[in-house]
Amino acid sequence: MKKVSFYIIVAFCLLVQINSVQAQMIYDTLYLDEMVIKSNYIDRNSSIRSQLIDTLTKKNLNNLNLGELLSAESPVFIKSYGKGSLATASFRGTAASHTKVLWNGFELNSPMLGQVDLSLIPNSFFDEVSLDFGGSSMENISGALGGAINLTSGKKEHKNKIELSQSIGSYKTYTSTLAINLRLKKLKSSTSVYLNSSENSFRYYNNAIIPAEWQTKQNASYFNRGFVQEFDYKISDHQSLSLKNWSEWDFREIPQIMSNQQSGNNEEKQNNFNSRSILSYKYHKSKTIFHIDGAWFYSNINYLLKTTTAIDHEDTVTYINSTNVSNSGFAKAGVSHSFNRGWKINSELSFSKYVINSNNYQSTKSRDKYDFLIKISKDFSNIVMADFILRQQYSEDKFTPTTPYLGLLFKPFADSDLFFRISANMNYNLPSLNDLYWFPGGNSELLPEKGVQMDFGFNYSKTYSESLNIDFDINFFSSNISNWIQWVPSDYRYWSARNIEFVHARGIESSLSLYGNLYGLFYKLAIQHAFTKSTNESEKALEGGYAGRQLIYVPINSGNVYLHINYKRYTLHWNTQFTGKRNTSLDESTLYSNTLPAFSISNISLGKKFNIKSYELELNFKLNNIFNTSYQTILWRPMPGINFEACLSFRI
Repeated sequence: MKKVSFYIIVAFCLLVQINSVQAQMIYDTLYLDEMVIKSNYIDRNSSIRSQLIDTLTKKNLNNLNLGELLSAESPVFIKSYGKGSLATASFRGTAASHTKVLWNGFELNSPMLGQVDLSLIPNSFFDEVSLDFGGSSMENISGALGGAINLTSGKKEHKNKIELSQSIGSYKTYTSTLAINLRLKKLKSSTSVYLNSSENSFRYYNNAIIPAEWQTKQNASYFNRGFVQEFDYKISDHQSLSLKNWSEWDFREIPQIMSNQQSGNNEEKQNNFNSRSILSYKYHKSKTIFHIDGAWFYSNINYLLKTTTAIDHEDTVTYINSTNVSNSGFAKAGVSHSFNRGWKINSELSFSKYVINSNNYQSTKSRDKYDFLIKISKDFSNIVMADFILRQQYSEDKFTPTTPYLGLLFKPFADSDLFFRISANMNYNLPSLNDLYWFPGGNSELLPEKGVQMDFGFNYSKTYSESLNIDFDINFFSSNISNWIQWVPSDYRYWSARNIEFVHARGIESSLSLYGNLYGLFYKLAIQHAFTKSTNESEKALEGGYAGRQLIYVPINSGNVYLHINYKRYTLHWNTQFTGKRNTSLDESTLYSNTLPAFSISNISLGKKFNIKSYELELNFKLNNIFNTSYQTILWRPMPGINFEACLSFRI
């Protein structure tokens, strides 16, 4: 029934007839042939450090997933288990559960795992992607000890439009996207549909076996399909109502790791169904904004693992059939008001309820959580901006420690766009339900994680002429996290959750961008780098001799460089991503099995637009990993070599 409903919606979208396309003015943007371009915008009116992902790169990677977008366009390290496999984010040397992902203000993190699989989030489903670093995330959510990723849809005020895109790539990879925007007086409808499949059988060099040899990746196919439907109704000049639904069906085979290719037969796969709905009311008049929102998220995940003997494949060695169903309900209301003399106050009260049914829990588990936020901002004569945030949670029948944030933004020179920012905060993250109740290995005695974070940095921008603009940003951060939760091997041949006493994460993030319009040619060159030192400083680490050693799968150095050129109807995009070496064990050995080497990969794309009456065609050809680098992001999980993608887009 779910499949039938899905294809009915797709058929309806394809039958809709649309007329013309017009772009509506968006403040602070550049226009090139009806293409809206936003740079890596950093808010200079707040101490909150938030970065808006460049729409140039987002558009160029529209057929890919969120993990691939962030890997190319941000200092966030993406831990990928392979093409089409699990991908998670590591913000500032923290774990995947320390990165919160929000869709229009509601948390996507699984209440079971505490994390999000970024490979299952299509980039085409969202208008904007922004990043909150460290304590800056407290404005939107608590518990993001590393940072937060904000996905926002419904931002663009397009008139009637239809856009259909089809891409074909290596390894029998096919991606189809459809976007339809309709406007009828006070009602606006936005539909996005996504279909993606791949056999994913690329060749790789297997150096995990003796003798090493070239092999073809087997049992690695995936198939993703889904849609986002949004309705926005303007009740009056000051009131609006919106309804959003995001439903997605995902299937993936999980291949064996490189070192197990010569062992027995292995069948490992996962089926997911997720449905997320949000209903929102907003009142905005003069200096007051009031909103009330409700949401319901449903998830059904089935994981199957079956292994048999290597010789006759008849005797079953391992059989796991795990079914996990979660229902999450959310409600929140907030009001903000701007007063005279630069004062602004924002407050919000929210409630969350999670109910989990899993055959890996001994019974149904649930969690209720209340969250109160108050934010006070003050602008002192456009020279100093101060932000104060206070969060208070109530969960597990008790109040958690109050978590404050204090940030200052300085503009020392009135005639120069030079800004200094400094902030300090406390944060608090509850254990996930798997951490507490998964059988076997869950630990109901776990303590919540506590963080003390500090940030200092500055941003400088200068417009020399239409052909040259410079934007430079650098930030220093330090985060002390106690009771860090980690799963480790136990004495009973399974992994269990435990608290680490103390982890210290610190580092430097920097970015430089040059852009402008030179004789009709628009260009942008951007460079980003992150230096991150994240170490276990607990007493047990000191006794074991690995204190001060970089945490597993946290690169000390990572970064990216991209160049975008647009001339008339032609586009060129180049991207290079660098990831430093990563430890895969706690000891000091430098063997390959304990340290993954650094790598860099480069991608290039060429595009051309064609106008046929009122229609527009765009053809893009991409080469990924053009130097055919052999690399692994996670140990014994191979990544593809050089591969191509051709994409044709049709717009009305």
